[in-house]
Amino acid sequence: MNLLHLLQLADSALPIGAAAHSYGLETLASDGVLTAANLEDFLTAWLEEAGAQEGFFLRRAYRGNVRQLNEELTARKPAAESREASLKLGRRFAQLVNSIANTRIEPDLHHSIAFGSAAAALGIDEDAAVLAYLQQSVAGLVSACQRLMPLGQVAASRIVWNLKPAIEQAAASKELSCFTLLLEIASMRHPLLETRLFIS
Repeated sequence: MNLLHLLQLADSALPIGAAAHSYGLETLASDGVLTAANLEDFLTAWLEEAGAQEGFFLRRAYRGNVRQLNEELTARKPAAESREASLKLGRRFAQLVNSIANTRIEPDLHHSIAFGSAAAALGIDEDAAVLAYLQQSVAGLVSACQRLMPLGQVAASRIVWNLKPAIEQAAASKELSCFTLLLEIASMRHPLLETRLFIS
């Protein structure tokens, strides 16, 4: 049963609004910095930095003290749009899980921390939860890129498939080190785009 719960919670189509956010990728695509040709390499680097950081906080959520964790992760997200997107998704995720699973996940948590809290409350294996969270994060970013650039379904699926080793490596990271300056600046510049498909 735990596997089925995890598959539902980690579905990138979960109705929490994730499809409305690109986390700065829209700016990079608009600038021509991010293309279908370099997307896999970009997401590999994203997993090494931001993905590993999200996985690290998800794991720590299993041990409680989520309020302090939330403050720390907030401080590590300098771009307001990405920070607010993470909090918005976390809030919606917690509300959804509380309503369908009768849990008491705290509101106003970052998405990864809320996911870790829910997984812990439901008795889902920690390693499996981190892998599933990172898998759905990558799937969501690739889906956003399909709307931003010429990237077909087969090519998109191939990228997600090829990123499995990078997902495993990010999930296994025990160190907290994240430097994504290009993406943070792109996220900060996102409101200045003339036309936008995404909120962030």
